[in-house]
Amino acid sequence: MQSQLAQAAAALEAIDSPSFWQNMIDYLHACLPFDNAIVIIFRGDSQPQILYRRISGPDVFQHLEELYLPAAFLLDPVYHFHLNAGAAGIYRLLDIAPDQFIRSHYYEWYYGRIGITDEVSVLLPLAADTTLTISMGKDSSSGTMFGARALDDIAQHEPMIMALLRRHWAMRPQYPATSTTAHPATQPLIVGLREASGIELTSRQAEVALLILRGHSSISIATLLGIAPTTVKVFRRQLYERCGVSSQAELFAKLFPLLGTV
Repeated sequence: MQSQLAQAAAALEAIDSPSFWQNMIDYLHACLPFDNAIVIIFRGDSQPQILYRRISGPDVFQHLEELYLPAAFLLDPVYHFHLNAGAAGIYRLLDIAPDQFIRSHYYEWYYGRIGITDEVSVLLPLAADTTLTISMGKDSSSGTMFGARALDDIAQHEPMIMALLRRHWAMRPQYPATSTTAHPATQPLIVGLREASGIELTSRQAEVALLILRGHSSISIATLLGIAPTTVKVFRRQLYERCGVSSQAELFAKLFPLLGTV
């Protein structure tokens, strides 16, 4: 407890200074021991901006510039939490992810590649179109998962954590602008697939495709779109036939290269 208070005090003193994120991450680590952490700002449907990162073992962030920032973030649960204006809080990744996220090809392709085995995020909406996120992960450095007691411990600090972040943001809300990419709405995806492969999709098929890639089951897709699960299965079958694929992995390979360009 004494260490946590000292780290919180250091973060408070560092507000509106270049050392704030280092001190803030030290405080979070005292509350929830992790192997890696990253601070990301999401604004609207633009490409996210990395503010700070820390690793203690393997470089789990080595593919950020190559894969995550150009396109992979468009399928990520944290990004969609931001788009859907979720409530401020501390969440485990699987608490905000689609129901079949860990069985999705995206999860295997990206999270399996970077080696993060568990993740807890501080998610703080700061404005109508801006969300501050701090994701804290476990990897092979420790070879463990976050325990229930550890999650309870950091939950006790949530009011202080949010207050520090809000105060720092109020003092310096503007960070250097970065290049942005548009969120792939169904119509641009339809155009991109037509131009790349000569394949025509309907708006609903494209919508279902994006939800499949994010890790939603047929039941989850049906709930989101307000249609019957059997109808979702029809769209899925039509989608696979038109794209000439027979699995989610093949669908991912067909559509993912388009996400950063549409």
